[in-house]
Amino acid sequence: MQYRVPQFIEHEAKILGPLNIKQSMIIGVVLVICFFLYFSVGQSNFFLFLLLAALLTGAALAISFYKVEGQSLPTVMKNWTNFSANPRLYLWRRKQSPIYLSTERERREINNVEEIKSPLKMKDEGKIENLIKQIDFEK
Repeated sequence: MQYRVPQFIEHEAKILGPLNIKQSMIIGVVLVICFFLYFSVGQSNFFLFLLLAALLTGAALAISFYKVEGQSLPTVMKNWTNFSANPRLYLWRRKQSPIYLSTERERREINNVEEIKSPLKMKDEGKIENLIKQIDFEK
C-alpha cells in the first residue's frame, strides 16, 4: 500500500520544553519586565502591579501561541498594518486593441459563414397563425 508523504513540513526547534526560540524569548522578556515592574511599582501599589503584569502576560501568551488560520499573531498584525497603510485605488482602463483591415479572402470567408444555413428547419407559419387567418377570413 502506498502512502502520500507530506512535503515541505517546517518545524521550529524546541528549546525549552514545548517552546521554540521565539516563544521562549517573548515569555522571557515579559518575565524580566514583570520582575522590574514589581520592584518599581509593586512595592507601593500591588493592585496596579497585578493589573499590568496580567496585561503583559496575556499579550505575551497571545503573541506566542495564538494563530489565525495557521499564521502567528505578529504575522497577521504585520499584514494588517501593511494593508491598512498602503493606498488602494483600483482603476479599470480599457485597453485599445488595434484594428486590422481584413483582406478580400477573409471577407469572402465571413460572407460564406453567414450564407450557411442551419440544419434546423423552421416553419414559416405555425398552427396559431393558420387559426388566426381562418378566423379573420370567415367573418
